Amino acid sequence: MQAVNPIAFSFSNFEVRWYGILIAIALLLGILISYFLAKYRGQKPDEAINFAPFAVIFGVIGARLLHVVVNWSYYSKNLSYIYQLRRGGLAIQGVMIGGIIALIIFCKVRKLNFWLWADIMAPALIFGQAVGRWGNFFNQEAFGLPTSLPWGIYIDPINRPALYSNADYFHPTFFYEFVANLVLFGLLLLLHRMYMKRANKFPEGLIFCAYLGIYAIYRSLIEAYRVDSSFFLGIKVVYIIDGITIIAVLIMINYLVKKFRIKKMQEEMEKLEE
Repeated sequence: MQAVNPIAFSFSNFEVRWYGILIAIALLLGILISYFLAKYRGQKPDEAINFAPFAVIFGVIGARLLHVVVNWSYYSKNLSYIYQLRRGGLAIQGVMIGGIIALIIFCKVRKLNFWLWADIMAPALIFGQAVGRWGNFFNQEAFGLPTSLPWGIYIDPINRPALYSNADYFHPTFFYEFVANLVLFGLLLLLHRMYMKRANKFPEGLIFCAYLGIYAIYRSLIEAYRVDSSFFLGIKVVYIIDGITIIAVLIMINYLVKKFRIKKMQEEMEKLEE
């Protein structure tokens, strides 16, 4: 059995890896999805294209920074690897954090409704995450515990954790997340359709909250199978991040619903005064 080659093609001394190709495809598809969703929601679709460079820059920086921080024990001894993105190592949660920060700044500068645009960007982001997960396949990373199930994937001995050096096949946890991401993508699109059919019945921002909350839940479930997790005080870092995310989502939903109800009450009062 031979492991998959992470290099798509090369010329001279320059190598192009599948990881980079898939990230580029994910970004392109994400931009297209956000463009058409913006148009569907009655917004200027060109703003999605204008936002794209900021999303890429902040997303990559956030993803790399978070990955390096949670794996500092390794990178502190291999400082030159910090800038070698082709080796892999982008934390999905970092993409989300960087993207949110970029969107907050972008919406403030462009005077756009942040919550509405967060709803628009949510499906694009989760679809991009789904495509990007295949980069883990080619890099032979983000796999799970050893398994004898027929869909187990072969992992090259050099990429196996020392504890499982004698195992050949492992849970394809990257694929589990890929499937879950596609399901969530479909759900978010349905929520957009529901919102358009019942306009002004729900506060903007709930689709974004659904994306964050649902992703955090199944990401934690999948993490239970991962063998490459980072730990902080004996707890998997992903569990800490996802726990904080779920709490933040509950706070945001409470804020959005209250704000929406107050706005509705004010509108009703204005109608009565007329």
